[in-house]
Amino acid sequence: MTVVRIYRMTISSTWYDHEAQKVQEYEMHYKVARRGTIRSTRRYLAKRCVPHFQQNVYRLYKRWPRKRKVRGAFEREQPILLTKSERMIHIEVRRMEGKGKRWKAYPLPSRVLTYVKKKRKRKRKSR
Repeated sequence: MTVVRIYRMTISSTWYDHEAQKVQEYEMHYKVARRGTIRSTRRYLAKRCVPHFQQNVYRLYKRWPRKRKVRGAFEREQPILLTKSERMIHIEVRRMEGKGKRWKAYPLPSRVLTYVKKKRKRKRKSR
């Protein structure tokens, strides 16, 4: 029996807003409990969450952060007492702006994301 671990991942991106004359940062904290190897779960989370982060930044700010400008980091995994894996990834979102050494954080509503991406159903051509 494999152990269920809790995975925490933070993804963020920073840019300069010329209109507000401030540095803007947008970060998302992803959390999910999964079983399996650490390496494969981390790889899948990165593959699933980075495009989600990019889409959210674009939706809010009309700015597409390139992958090289997106920073992602994992915290150390911890085994937990759950027997089942979670199907949903819990996301906490924060926006920050700073000028000089002064930074101000604004929490945004939390969200959920499915761990496995839903497959699209193709419509068949009728003859």
